[in-house]
Amino acid sequence: MPGLDFTELLLIGILILLFVGPERMPHIVRNLGRLYGQLRRSADELRKALVLEADRMDEEERLRALVRQRKEAEAKRQAESGETAVAGAQAQPQPEPVASPQALPPADTASAGVAVSSEAVPEGFSADEWETLPESVKLLVRQRQAVP
Repeated sequence: MPGLDFTELLLIGILILLFVGPERMPHIVRNLGRLYGQLRRSADELRKALVLEADRMDEEERLRALVRQRKEAEAKRQAESGETAVAGAQAQPQPEPVASPQALPPADTASAGVAVSSEAVPEGFSADEWETLPESVKLLVRQRQAVP
């Protein structure tokens, strides 16, 4: 205790002993110890709850930032592909012939170098984006998509 030396503590103890009495002193000290323990446990639980809530809010903010970055990158890709499509249309006014489905070779993702993940990639994410996300954010996304 700051500001209390041994003589002040001894004086407080003697006053408590005089007012409470020696027969009730052990019960009161035991009850005060229990109360102190309960207060410490409550404070620890409150501290843990606050830390968990702060972590959850931080994860949600990181998820919002990732979604915002993904949307910006997607808009940029669409703008770039739109510009190249316009430039390509101006350079080649003739449409390219479309191959029939029978003429196309079967899609083989292993030979194309595309990694197939064992887990499903949620809607709105590419496989590369999903692989770079931390597990905590992936869990948050799955929880959000599970809620109707």
